[in-house]
Amino acid sequence: MDLFRSQVQHNLGFDARRTNANYFLPLAKSDMLLRELNSLDMMHAQETIKIAVLYVGPGQWTEMEILSNTQRDTSQAYRNFVQSLGWSIDLATFNGFTGKLERDGSDGKTCPYFFDEGVEVVFHEAAAMPTNKDDIRQIKKKRHIGNDHVHIIWNESHHNYRPETISGDFGNVQIQIRPLEPGEYGIGMYCDEQVKPFGPLVNGMVISADVLPIAVRAAAINGHRRATQVFFKTFMHPFAMRQEAINRIVEKHVNTSW
Repeated sequence: MDLFRSQVQHNLGFDARRTNANYFLPLAKSDMLLRELNSLDMMHAQETIKIAVLYVGPGQWTEMEILSNTQRDTSQAYRNFVQSLGWSIDLATFNGFTGKLERDGSDGKTCPYFFDEGVEVVFHEAAAMPTNKDDIRQIKKKRHIGNDHVHIIWNESHHNYRPETISGDFGNVQIQIRPLEPGEYGIGMYCDEQVKPFGPLVNGMVISADVLPIAVRAAAINGHRRATQVFFKTFMHPFAMRQEAINRIVEKHVNTSW
């Protein structure tokens, strides 16, 4: 066993620890250990974020009108913007974070997705989700949109979007985008009172098309973090949560010797 332990240390690059015989210790194999390791594999080491994206067409006011939009109802400028937020993933085959979207096609076949070091983002694009013509309330869409802390609203109506348009307890941060002159976009920001300030966007800004998706995505991620700090006072980064789970498994199942 000492030879096996030495080989493990060497192959994992821990030769400097070779003199400490207890640096590596085996775990006692059991059904409970295997279940806990399976649960560990399901925990994300990255931060995972869900963000709603809504299209408001000309003359639209209500939740029902907005949630009933399909991609055919949207503008080319809106579709270009959504494509620039990240890239499209196939929900049926993708192995990463899907933002609780079903893989069977009932929430759509694809969705916009962004990945950076330490964070995965799924965009719940309402217009890309299947629209049920028999359900004026679009409950399946609302199930996702209504549980997202951050809403991005592309507004091509001729009035300001009302923060209470999508009913519910979420939508704590809302980023409204209004097309102005060609290549320019006005930004409107709404946040619940408890949400602390964040950037890079502020209310009343006018920004150009080339920085719009990057700036909106960054603001949405930062807004989500601020909102979760309000709802979860003891918020812990997923990496730290995973480390704690590993420590618990080791303490429960470790053998004291080889």
